[in-house]
Amino acid sequence: MQGKNKRIVGIIALLVVCALGFWGYRALMPIALAEGYLYADQSRMVYAKVTPEQEQLNVEITLSKLLVEDTVPRLQTETSLFTGTREGDALTLQPKSASAGESVGPLQAKLSADGLLITGSLAQGEPQETKLVASTNQAYSDKLAAWTKSVELEAEQKKKVLAEQRAKEEARVAFANKVVRTEKLAADLQESAQYLQEIQFADEIQFSKDQAAELQGLLDELTTYSKQPSLSKMEYDVMAGTLGSMKVLVDGMDAMDSTIAQKKQSMQDLIAVLETDIKDTQTVWEEIKANAPDAANREKALQAAIKAGTDAIDQAKQRLAALEKEHGGGKTAANKLYQQAANVLQQTKAKYGF
Repeated sequence: MQGKNKRIVGIIALLVVCALGFWGYRALMPIALAEGYLYADQSRMVYAKVTPEQEQLNVEITLSKLLVEDTVPRLQTETSLFTGTREGDALTLQPKSASAGESVGPLQAKLSADGLLITGSLAQGEPQETKLVASTNQAYSDKLAAWTKSVELEAEQKKKVLAEQRAKEEARVAFANKVVRTEKLAADLQESAQYLQEIQFADEIQFSKDQAAELQGLLDELTTYSKQPSLSKMEYDVMAGTLGSMKVLVDGMDAMDSTIAQKKQSMQDLIAVLETDIKDTQTVWEEIKANAPDAANREKALQAAIKAGTDAIDQAKQRLAALEKEHGGGKTAANKLYQQAANVLQQTKAKYGF
């Protein structure tokens, strides 16, 4: 009985040894590898190349993804390198570099000559399992090239559509801006016309007239004194004082020139603005009037604004002409009156020997 038990134990031990040997051999026996392993669908393509190196495997995985930005597709391709350790047909893949390891962690895989099943995400947002089938480098290259060409053609079409849409939108915005601009131009015309109308020279012209009248009166006084049969020294001094008063009046007219010059410059600036705005209004309206909303009423408002500006310019030019005539003539007359008075005083002085 004891001898029988020994034989049974021996048989069991032999079976264990054989089993361990079989599985050890199986774990170390080479696997016929394909040139590469490929997975492809409409949005991603994965290609893996497995290369034996001593007791490990080098695994290169290339992931191409279809990305869409503003409706335009493009391919993004990234390659990661792994070191694989094998136990039978099971692989553990460790990233070879830190840069790959940051986005892709250790992966598990099952390898055969017909396929490669990868468990674990190849990148953020990727599926947890990818099943690749045996393929070749040429087949992968051809498939990737065809996909790339298809995506590029679609991208060109999408870009063309986007360009047309952008052009239409830009045209729409430009048209809308021109409509708004005509409204602003009309308002600016009315406002500038009002400002121009407010610049008047009535006070300055009246001042010149008043000064000239006063100078004439003083000259008449001097003339009256000079024609007297006799003249005292005190009366002569009064005449000299009168001439001094006339000089003050003449100087006052000269001082008015500074104020007049400022107002004239303001008028000329407003006239230039109005002329430019009138031209711009007419140009912009011609560009949009065929398609402008409520075109009839808009044109009526624009024409009214243009007329207001044109009338203001014409009237301003008339005021400037009147100013040159009245104020300029007044100054000439004032200087003439003063010079006459100075001559009268000089003649009186010589006549009476003062």
